[in-house]
Amino acid sequence: MRSFFLVLAWSCVVGSVVDGVLLLYAVWINFLHDWLLLCISINDFLRDYMQPLFWVKQVAFLVLPESMVLWLFNLPALLYFPVRIITSTMIGYWALSRAAEMSKHS
Repeated sequence: MRSFFLVLAWSCVVGSVVDGVLLLYAVWINFLHDWLLLCISINDFLRDYMQPLFWVKQVAFLVLPESMVLWLFNLPALLYFPVRIITSTMIGYWALSRAAEMSKHS
């Protein structure tokens, strides 16, 4: 079970870093376009600026209900990424705490 928490924690940490890079890139794109793309959706951001990551949408359709995927990918990228970073960091910290607690009891 400790291994599960460690994998969860580190995937959250890595995911937060990737999301942070994507957020910085989205901010940079907005800066270059005089802040005209403040409400760019995740779908448009991935489709227009991050083509190599657009496959994530197809995976989302496989694992989530269609209505949820459509809602999620229509969220503004500049809102979604900070929320995801904070949430993922909290989950990662919790998982690392659980793993550390388990190693003390072993």
